[in-house]
Amino acid sequence: MRRRLWATLLGTVGVVVILLVFNIAAGNTPVLGLDLQGGVSVIVAPAGGDASTEDLTVIRDLIRDELESRGFAEPDVRVQGDTIVVDLPGVKDQQDALDAVDVSGVVELRPVLPLSECSDALTPTVDTGSQPSSDSTPSDTPGSTPATDVPTDTGTGTSGGGTSEPAGLRMASPDTVPTDTVGSDSVPAGSDVPTAPIPLDDSTATPATSSSGAELLQSRDGTPVCVGPAQGTGEVFTRGSAQVTADQGWGVSVDLRGDGQALWNSLASQCYNTMPSCPSVQPGLRGQIAIVLDSVVQSSPQVNQPNFDTGVAITGNFTRSEAGSLASVLNRGAFPVEIQAQEARTVSASAGTEALKAAVIAGAIGVIVVLAFLLAYYRGMAIVVVGGLIVWAMAVFSAASLVSKWTNYALSLAGITGIIVAVGVTVDSYIVFFERMKDEVRNGRTLKNAAPRSFNVTWRTIWTADLVSVIGAAILFWLSVGSVRGFALYLGLTTLCDLFVCYFFTRPAVLLISRSDRMAGKKVFGLEVAPA
Repeated sequence: MRRRLWATLLGTVGVVVILLVFNIAAGNTPVLGLDLQGGVSVIVAPAGGDASTEDLTVIRDLIRDELESRGFAEPDVRVQGDTIVVDLPGVKDQQDALDAVDVSGVVELRPVLPLSECSDALTPTVDTGSQPSSDSTPSDTPGSTPATDVPTDTGTGTSGGGTSEPAGLRMASPDTVPTDTVGSDSVPAGSDVPTAPIPLDDSTATPATSSSGAELLQSRDGTPVCVGPAQGTGEVFTRGSAQVTADQGWGVSVDLRGDGQALWNSLASQCYNTMPSCPSVQPGLRGQIAIVLDSVVQSSPQVNQPNFDTGVAITGNFTRSEAGSLASVLNRGAFPVEIQAQEARTVSASAGTEALKAAVIAGAIGVIVVLAFLLAYYRGMAIVVVGGLIVWAMAVFSAASLVSKWTNYALSLAGITGIIVAVGVTVDSYIVFFERMKDEVRNGRTLKNAAPRSFNVTWRTIWTADLVSVIGAAILFWLSVGSVRGFALYLGLTTLCDLFVCYFFTRPAVLLISRSDRMAGKKVFGLEVAPA
């Protein structure tokens, strides 16, 4: 029995120490939040200032999701009045913060028109000579070919004639249609297609508008694309549903919202049937839908069926990163209004250092006072509490380091508060255990007999109390955002560490002490122990 207890005790200490050394050697430490390490705080507001509370809530959630997907550690995004405040810990440059927050652009769905519709928007210096051959190479596709005439069936529905087709779009295949292709952007070539990027009116950021109302935009690689008026926005798609697919070359699938399906199908039908509002720009091709973000054409796939039931699939000669970028564009296209940055403020790292120092001092004072009380009240047995808290602290540090490495959650002042609160939860476990042992010894039981009986009786109370704390922390984490979520995360994490240390360190340590021959004739808790 003693051998088993020693194996449990030493094994627990060994695992915790090895994990701590591993994290320190690997440079894994808890990432500190904005209030501890400094960073940048950005205030954004809807353009025009006429957004509703519901619109602000949607924008807040979309900004937070986008920032977390980009790897920012625990961004704090919250609505304050008519504005949205974004705190980015660890970001030193204000421009980096502004670029990160600038994720709102409204996605527009516009029919692609022949370049002749935008002829009066072209600058007279543009050379409209022959189309050069593309030197693009096949992308890093998981399949054998980057695109095919009939794309992989990733959706639902069928096209006319009874032939099974995917419920989606496809990019013009380079095997069947001459293209000037860079990645996933495919613009059909023809005699009226310029060979070089067309400069727009004053700058590449300003679309040129023809007398007919068509606009000359540019794709991501600078290729000109003539588009008609917008017939929908990214709000036709279900928020967050766009994802990268790899069935036959990289692609993107996205779900249609119930109230957006009719609008999408209206545009898709026009392009599939090559109606005047969405004509074919190249003989033999169906019409194309341009996916436009901030006046830049992100992709212009050809429509291969007139109606879509629940979702859309976009396939073609994408690379993996290009498919991921397009999926991100579709996911963030549901912003209800445009937003713009109002103010960017740098939070001093020195202020964060002072806050961290104050938090550490406050926590240390609290722990010292608690340990002094336990030493005075439980005498020699309090050494188990000291050892247990040391093991618990090492386990918490390692757990916090791994959380920072694997997730976007940083350790903020709220998280430190959760850890300090958990110190009280941990000490409560010792008090419940020791008070039961004290009663057993007072009733005349030997220490060897009192220790296991006391632990068996109190263990249910300890894990039940800790489980309540964990459940409360989980609910708070689920329902809250920002710093409150950080508090809940570390309260739950440290409470779980308490359960681990209590069973695998405190239990064997106390049982081994109770079985020691050196305890014969000694006082425990200030009480005489009955002879063994």
